[in-house]
This record gives sequence, structure tokens and C-alpha cells, in this order.
Amino acid sequence: MNTSTVIRVLGRYILAVLVSYTLASLFSTQSVVASLGSLGVTVTWPERMRMGLQDLAGMRGVFLPVIAAAFALALPVASWLGRRRPTWRKHLFALAGAVGLIAVHLSLKAAFDIIPIAGARSALGLAAQALAGAVGGYMFTVFGRSAG
Repeated sequence: MNTSTVIRVLGRYILAVLVSYTLASLFSTQSVVASLGSLGVTVTWPERMRMGLQDLAGMRGVFLPVIAAAFALALPVASWLGRRRPTWRKHLFALAGAVGLIAVHLSLKAAFDIIPIAGARSALGLAAQALAGAVGGYMFTVFGRSAG
């Protein structure tokens, strides 16, 4: 792999991780806000936005590297499978991103009996996390063919 290809793949990887992290964080925040609403707490749109931005900043030190690690494992598998089934390529990368995020949450639950991301504690919340991963995985394919 030449240097320009490595840089291009790395850029797409970083984009995929950032997109997934942003969506996963915002989905988690909105899940928590919805829970507050079910308790009778009113949260205005400006408060929702502020909470979302605070979570984006607050979770970046732990959740962002975890997503990066999950994608570092999942995307090469999708690339390998995509070379064998080129017509499935975009779907495979989206699936890899979704599985990567689900694996993160379920692995933490299995290993430590916790799911630290509150928005992933329900089936709907976990599905939203999977969607965030799927969008990120798909974004990896948007900017060109994977060389790795």
C-alpha cells in the first residue's frame, strides 16, 4: 500500500469513527432526556442541545477511543469480506460498524456487568448505538474503495 492510499484510508477511518461517536453520543443523550421526560421532567430544546454538546465533550476521552478500537477491528474484516463479495461491500461496512458498537456494549456488560453508556441500556438504545455504528461504517465506503 502506498503512502497516499494509507493517508486516504486513515482519513476515512477517522471520519467513520467521528461520525459514529457523534451519533452514538447524541443518541445516548436523547435517550436519557426521554427517560427524564417519562419522569415528568421537562427539557427544552436548548437544554437538549447543551446536554448533547456536554456529552460529546465529556465522553470523548473514553467512548471515542473505544469506538476507534472497535472500528480498527471491524472495518478490516468488512474490507476482507468486501473483496470476496464486492456487491455487498457497502452493506458489509455498515454491518461491521453496527456489530462493532453492539460488541462494545455487550462486551462491557459481559466482562464488568455494566453498560456505562446509559443510552445503550435498553433494546431501543442499543439499536440506536448500532445505527450510529452502521452510519459510520457506511461513511467509510462513501469516500472510495478500501485498500485494506
